[in-house]
Amino acid sequence: MNKKLNFIFKNKKIYKVFLYLLVFFVIIFSTYFFIPKFFNYAPKLIEESLVINSDIKIKNISNINYKFLPSPRLSLSGTSLEFKENILAVEGAEIEIILNPLSIINYKILDYNKILIKGGFSIVEIDEVDLLFNYIKQNKKKIIFKKNKIVLLKNKKKLFEVSDSQVKINTTNNLQQLNINGFFFNHKITFILKDESEGKTKIVFKIPELDISSNITIDNKDKLQPHRGLVNIEVLNNFFQFNFSKEQNIKIKEGFLRSGLINSLIAGNLSFKPYFSFDLNIQPSTLNIEKLILILQKKYFLEDLRKTEFINKIDGSLNFRNMFRGSVVFKNTKIFFQNFKVGKVNPIFFDANISQFGPKGKVQFNLNTSIQYKKKVARNLKMSGYVTPSTSKVTFSKIIFDEENFTEKKINNYEEKFKNEVIDGSLSNIFNEKKIKNFFKNFKL
Repeated sequence: MNKKLNFIFKNKKIYKVFLYLLVFFVIIFSTYFFIPKFFNYAPKLIEESLVINSDIKIKNISNINYKFLPSPRLSLSGTSLEFKENILAVEGAEIEIILNPLSIINYKILDYNKILIKGGFSIVEIDEVDLLFNYIKQNKKKIIFKKNKIVLLKNKKKLFEVSDSQVKINTTNNLQQLNINGFFFNHKITFILKDESEGKTKIVFKIPELDISSNITIDNKDKLQPHRGLVNIEVLNNFFQFNFSKEQNIKIKEGFLRSGLINSLIAGNLSFKPYFSFDLNIQPSTLNIEKLILILQKKYFLEDLRKTEFINKIDGSLNFRNMFRGSVVFKNTKIFFQNFKVGKVNPIFFDANISQFGPKGKVQFNLNTSIQYKKKVARNLKMSGYVTPSTSKVTFSKIIFDEENFTEKKINNYEEKFKNEVIDGSLSNIFNEKKIKNFFKNFKL
């Protein structure tokens, strides 16, 4: 009996020791983390610390609060930020500075692990993008944006924006990384910029709903040489790869495009100043034009018009050679087909343009060719009109054959023949060489 009592008393002493230790640690812990609540974190201290540690200027601090949970932090409101000589400006956001727990009771310095920016919008001039990337490479603190709108400007005019973005600027083990997730023209996007060892930078860009993804590797080991690298892009199951070098413009060489629609060599130039544009030479070895027409008809003239917003932002030229000749020019939200030549014997020359997409969209065209008859007499044919892709209808507005203007009645007759003999239920048949030649041979004065 005495042994049992002694054992109980001994255990009670142990429990008391543990209880006292627990209370002691709780008091110390609480005191350590709650004392900063009574510190006076002056705006000047915050401003100086952000400039020294992150090269960020903070302005108009109207309210400063210390929060213990979910981790020790300062919450700021009524502020605006400028990143390194205003290469990135942040307005209308709430700022949280996540403090370093090991130094929070030192009120003379502000030591922090990361900055959290909630809401508001961020403004970037496209000409400052290179400087922003350099800032990311040199930054030593983690910076996170949540529910932020990124607005990209060109000469103070909005080019486009990424809404509801989640952005992380992270530095770990001497590797810098930028992650952006958000919505671009209502489509979810992912952008990753990663500065790796051995002087290489990787860029990943994805828009899943548009079936667009890219993977870029930049080799910038030699600072005296222009940037060089390799680009892989996938758009709608079309695979595009090329080597590039960057001086004033980006020069593309040894490129090729491969898909179920086309196999082609590609070379040319991309420019970002004074605005984004491209001039690419396309040399296809195979091209399924009929299938391509069906895809374009479905995606840009029958379905959701939001998919055309991205096209409206494109400026540049695609110059086709080899199988046929001609240029597709994207300019001022319009698409022009210029100086096209199709076929070697009695070729067809045509120009066209698209100024509107969707069910009401039309492709206006002008066509010129020569028709060779058995007596070896060639007669010139000129036609103009428009195609309505949503209904697969071709309308002729003018026909001039051997310098004779056809009457409206005669034009309507040939329009009906074209519908029955060429279109035949599918708009892609306008590029069926056999059907087109048979239709032209039937022209009579």
